[in-house]
Amino acid sequence: MIPSPVLAALRRNLRPDASDPIESRLVGGGCINNGARVETRTGRFFLKWNADAGHRFFRVEAEGLEALSATKSVRTPNVVARSGGDDPVPWLLLEWIAPGRANYASWARLGRELAALHRGGTDDAGRWGWHSDNVIGSLPQPNGWADDWGDFWARRRTHPIARELLTRGAISPRQLGLITRAADRADRLLGPASRADGPSLLHGDLWSGNVLFARGGRPVLIDPAVYIGHREVDLAMCRLFGGFPPRFYDAYTEAWPLGEGHEHRLALYQLYPLLVHARLFGGGYIVSALRAAESAANC
Repeated sequence: MIPSPVLAALRRNLRPDASDPIESRLVGGGCINNGARVETRTGRFFLKWNADAGHRFFRVEAEGLEALSATKSVRTPNVVARSGGDDPVPWLLLEWIAPGRANYASWARLGRELAALHRGGTDDAGRWGWHSDNVIGSLPQPNGWADDWGDFWARRRTHPIARELLTRGAISPRQLGLITRAADRADRLLGPASRADGPSLLHGDLWSGNVLFARGGRPVLIDPAVYIGHREVDLAMCRLFGGFPPRFYDAYTEAWPLGEGHEHRLALYQLYPLLVHARLFGGGYIVSALRAAESAANC
């Protein structure tokens, strides 16, 4: 059931007449949020809510979707409305994406569109980061701005979550040392390629669960954790958690070939999302993160 405060907020946002019906059906909202398909005389929408989240949680998601959409390179659901500070339950209302099926052309299109996003979405000052902190999954993601990409990747991505895992007892001091050694190689491993490619706007959490396919097979990106970074971050994550089909990678590299040595950078770029999953889900993700750290440290 949609909480009554959220239904009341929807009525205020969608229809001035409180007698207009709002029909809903619960659907998957991912592993973090609740979700429902909402139908009104205005149209059909996707509603997310989370009583345990702060209002900032959905605000930064909406900002990320709008930032991606503004590049006119990839499709995202339109943001219709979101909760304000006075709402007791945080919520986000999005355009409903009628589901379709992916085909060969769909994955090729996604590859080309992601390359276009990476080519076109940058910070005018040539910096790395984002104007405010946001979230990845349900975890805080520290941002701010940095002039050096390797330093940003070590200090704003790898180090904070590794230290949190140590504090929670999920890894040992020795294992933290391994992750730290890997992160300390960021400038040497990542610096030359990132300077050659320049900054790109990233989706930031690009795995198969965050790609929908609309009717006709058009790809739609959801649940971003955006910031300005090196394009290989998105591509490295695409190869985790099931990965994308070969046609996606072929189309991307046809549109924008990867720089020399990208395979050597893969483990270090995958270390951060693996640490995130280790923090959220534990288990085998800790083992996978440590393997990535060892590979990066010895590269």
